[in-house]
Order: sequence, then structure tokens, then C-alpha cells
Amino acid sequence: AATPEGILAEAKKGGAGSVSSTTGVSRRQAQATKLKDQEMLAFACRRANKTRNEALAYYNIGVMLDNDKEYEKANRCYEQYLQAARSAGDSKGEQLALNSLGINLQKLGQIETAIEMHSQHLQIADVPGKFVAHSNLGIAYTSLDEFEKSSINHRQALRYAIVMSSLVGESLACGNLGIIASKKGDVRTGTACMERHLKLSTALKDSKAQLDACQHLGQLANDAGDYQEAASYFQQARNLALDMGESKVASACKCRIGMAKGNAHYDEYLANMALK
Repeated sequence: AATPEGILAEAKKGGAGSVSSTTGVSRRQAQATKLKDQEMLAFACRRANKTRNEALAYYNIGVMLDNDKEYEKANRCYEQYLQAARSAGDSKGEQLALNSLGINLQKLGQIETAIEMHSQHLQIADVPGKFVAHSNLGIAYTSLDEFEKSSINHRQALRYAIVMSSLVGESLACGNLGIIASKKGDVRTGTACMERHLKLSTALKDSKAQLDACQHLGQLANDAGDYQEAASYFQQARNLALDMGESKVASACKCRIGMAKGNAHYDEYLANMALK
């Protein structure tokens, strides 16, 4: 059976990409040519009863359409890929197809159908696949404001990340759990999860995740009335944003620092007035 890594490698060979200006061919023309080539390959493989190669061709087409944000068209290819993978008894390919379909359905706002795809993926997945499926289910349930179901799935994702000794997976799961706890108004749990997310993302040198964690921690501290702590986290976020060249985010963080410090000074003023 084809592996996801192998399929992705093949997809990259046939996928969309930039074309050298010396060819005089536009990217869109090149994309159309590659799509036609893959469609012809899929047809030829079907005629020759080469089911696995046919499945791979459909997947390649889907990836190229995804790159152009043609999600509905891409899903039609992923559906054909799914059928071909199942016919060939290719479990890895089936998992990849279900995952791709679920993600695109979420992008299209078809959350209930996306949940069905991710649930099917979960049933046949190996440990890494179960981590992915639970993570996607958690995100999908969050879109429906079903926070308890979301939390259950993110906790399962965390469990599989720990089984795999994946710091990246653990960091992602902790971040998701922190967001859900925050939405539920559970500041204590949200803060604990986000602090772990920040610690792991710092160890992994993942600046984007660090920025995200600091902003969430700042908001959680603000919600708890710990305005000095909030200002400190927003300052960390601003520094990271400046280092990353994210000027708009840095400006927003600067405003939040000012608001947090203002709230802190107001609390101090009220406390002093109460003593008089």
C-alpha cells in the first residue's frame, strides 16, 4: 500500500508550482497542462486496471485544485481517490482521502459532513492518524460551539501525542485545549494549557505558536483581572511580532498593553481611594 509520505512526494512532483519566466508560460497555463496530464494518466490507469496509480493521479489532481482554492472540485477528486484506494485495499490512501475530504468540507462550512469524514478516518487510522483525526474533530466541534465534544477530542489528541513522544503534537493539543477552556470561561485550565503550549513552542523555537500563546495568555490574565500579568504577556507577544515582521499584530499588542496597564492603574487608584 502507498504511504502518505510517498503519495505526498508524488503529488509534489505533479502539483502546482512556479514556472520559470524563461519558459514564457504562465502559471495558470502550466497548471492547466498538469491537470490535463493527470486526468489522462487517471484514465489510462483505469483502462489498464492499475488501481493504485489511478488513485494517485486523482490525489495529485485534488492537491493541485486545493492549491488554487478550488475546494469543491478538489473534493470530487478526493472522492474518486477514496473509491480507488478502497478498491485497491490501500488503507493509508483511504485515510489520506478521508482526511483531505474532511478538511476541505470544514473550509466549505459543511461541518456535519466533515465530522463524518473525520470519524471514518478515526475508525481506520493508526496512532498518528488518530491524533490528526481527533484534532480535526475537535476543531470541527468548536465550529459548532459544542465545546465539551471538542475538549474530549483534543484530550484524546493530547494522549496520542504523548504516546508518540511528539512535542509538536503535544504543543498543538495543549493550545487547542487552552482555547476551548477559554471559550468555556475556565480561566484556570485555559491558562495551564496555554502555559504548557508556550513552554513547548519555545523549546521547539516555533515563533508563530509562541506569539499565539502569549496573546491568549494575555487575554486570559486580563479576564482574570491580573492586568500586570496581561501587560507582560502582551509585551512578549509584541516583541515576537516585531521580530517576525508582523507590524499589524505588534500594533494591536501595543494597544492591549496600554489597556492592561490602564486597568491596572485604575485598580490601584480604587484601592488607594478605599484606604482614605
